[in-house]
Amino acid sequence: MEKILVKTGIYSFIVFFFLLVIFMKREESTTDFWGMTSFVVTPYPDFFFHIFRYSIITSIIAVILVCAYLLSNKKKE
Repeated sequence: MEKILVKTGIYSFIVFFFLLVIFMKREESTTDFWGMTSFVVTPYPDFFFHIFRYSIITSIIAVILVCAYLLSNKKKE
């Protein structure tokens, strides 16, 4: 059971990290009162810390879900 949880944590972290690097945008457009649009670009260190944080959160959620699934299957047996 521990091997499954560790593999789930590691693989979900890696997968979500790369998916967030690909799909998360660094630029955000803001529109002011007069309708002018400007772009705000997040610096790379902040961008990667956000991605790192979101990857850790999703991997913890994945481990909790797999643990709950394994425990529910164990109780059925």
